[in-house]
Amino acid sequence: MPRPLSRVALFAGLAGLLLVGAGGTGWWLYRGTGSVQPATEVLPISAPATTQAYTPPNVGVSTVPPLSMVVLPFENLGGNPKEDYLTDGITEDVTTDLTRVPGMFVIARESAYAYKGKAFDVRKVGKELGVRYAVEGSARKVGNTLRVNAQLVSTDTGLHVWADRFDIDPEAGAMQSDVIAARLATTLGTQVIQEASAQTRSNNPDASDLILRARSPLTQPASMQREEAARVLFEHALQLDPSSGYAMARLANVLISLRLDRGYWLDGSELERAAKLVAAAQALMPDSDATLAATGFLYEVKGNYREAITTAERLTNLNPNSFYGFLLAARSKGAVGEAEQAISLLAKAMQLNPRDPYIFDRYWRMGAAMLATGRYEEAITWTERAQAAWPDAPARNRSNRYLVIAAAYALNGQADNARRAASEASGLWPFWTIRRWAPEDPTSDARAAQVKQFQEGQRLAGVRDHADEDADFGVPQDDELRADLAGYTPTTVPGAQTIRTFELAHLLPELKPIVLDCAGPSWGQSIPGAISLLDSGVGGGLSDGTQGRLRAKMRQLTNGELSLPIVVAGWNSERFDGRNLALRLVALGYKQIYWYRGGREAWEVAGLPEAKLTPHDW
Repeated sequence: MPRPLSRVALFAGLAGLLLVGAGGTGWWLYRGTGSVQPATEVLPISAPATTQAYTPPNVGVSTVPPLSMVVLPFENLGGNPKEDYLTDGITEDVTTDLTRVPGMFVIARESAYAYKGKAFDVRKVGKELGVRYAVEGSARKVGNTLRVNAQLVSTDTGLHVWADRFDIDPEAGAMQSDVIAARLATTLGTQVIQEASAQTRSNNPDASDLILRARSPLTQPASMQREEAARVLFEHALQLDPSSGYAMARLANVLISLRLDRGYWLDGSELERAAKLVAAAQALMPDSDATLAATGFLYEVKGNYREAITTAERLTNLNPNSFYGFLLAARSKGAVGEAEQAISLLAKAMQLNPRDPYIFDRYWRMGAAMLATGRYEEAITWTERAQAAWPDAPARNRSNRYLVIAAAYALNGQADNARRAASEASGLWPFWTIRRWAPEDPTSDARAAQVKQFQEGQRLAGVRDHADEDADFGVPQDDELRADLAGYTPTTVPGAQTIRTFELAHLLPELKPIVLDCAGPSWGQSIPGAISLLDSGVGGGLSDGTQGRLRAKMRQLTNGELSLPIVVAGWNSERFDGRNLALRLVALGYKQIYWYRGGREAWEVAGLPEAKLTPHDW
């Protein structure tokens, strides 16, 4: 049974003393007043500027907030690893709920999980994460009861400040971890988070259990396999409890994350489903961390960066410890050209989550932001840290980072180093070109100028300008949709006619065709009259959701007339988006399909007339 209330009240007083010792006002912690602001103090994060070795930064405790803590992974004492999800759930809920305690600085759960299953000295943990307290705990089943032990430990002395035991009845209907989190946070001197804890609960105990199981793989090192496992479990939880707003938001986040991990190549219907889940979660729990994070990342993946920033501001105002809020703000600020603010926000995100399994991404984004602000030496250092933090990254990712390094060296007047880095990039992934790069937000003049600077650095480093539309790579013709983002294409598409730039220039005024542009982020320009059908050239199958949506859109555009001339434009001869779209249209029965193999790069070089691309909602 839980300890007497008087014991809880006693420690509430102790927690009050901690708050008083911290000054009582949380002066050291940013409290939003309407917009996301950079941290007032950025902790030094030192990592080697070399790809030969990587050691996570040790931020120390000399300047850490007085009331700062990490919830270390609770230990499963039951001996059954299949029950780890229970202790993982306790850890995550305690962390999430404590972030809402006024005046508290709480390390993100991803960094805490770097210590799972390892022997450690809590004093060293305090120095590595920059916190003064750690919550430790364990759990095991005793009959039908879950017995949880929790301790608050000083990372300065290693001594226990407080310890207590909780016996939870699983038949109570609520998530065990929610009960523990609410009680522990109350013990720390606040009642605020009990309402937040309730948001993750389900009226269906089986659905609650599935939600716990789904969250567990997401606390482990990132992989598409773990994200897919979480997706399946969240789907099952929603089947059991279709009213769970929390499951809706977390499932939407997983779908968006899978899309980002796969890049451009995800069935567009998955994004549509994520949007519906987010809307449903907003109707049920609009101010929850899970809903706001899913909303913001949905805006980001759809290219609505200003809306993503607004959502991030709302999230960090409600929860000043929201790592995802600061990260979302940083990424979106970078996309609209506000690189200086992105740097400060990234620093805050890394302070909250210094052992983040995705730390390589934060380093890379910091390097790109440094390049955008003209700090070339720092851009090289941060980008090399990104390489070192994920040495086994896919070739495309490593190549991309070498291009940042090459541009920084070139713009800094170090021509030999620039050429070597560009050569490394080409050797890893030969499909990058200077013209392939474009601002994420084509409405931002600042971002356009930064991308042009990046392009100039690549040009000085010797990166090729554009792909060759006439290249014949000897690839045999087939009628298969390709899942790869880029690669060497055949010269023809069964059922369609291949055209080059000079042919396109004559065809446009003569046939007045429907022009479909399926390319990704661009300068906002295309062939005159082109209709943007973003993601219509994804891989997949000819019976997938994208094909169904394309059929409906084409009926609208052609009024069912299958003989109308249609030009398909993608990027170039080394990408599959245009070719995939041509194959999809052939399968729908359209008779006059022209595959423009030259793509946007070719008409830019040839001086073909340009026009603003009109996005279409399809």
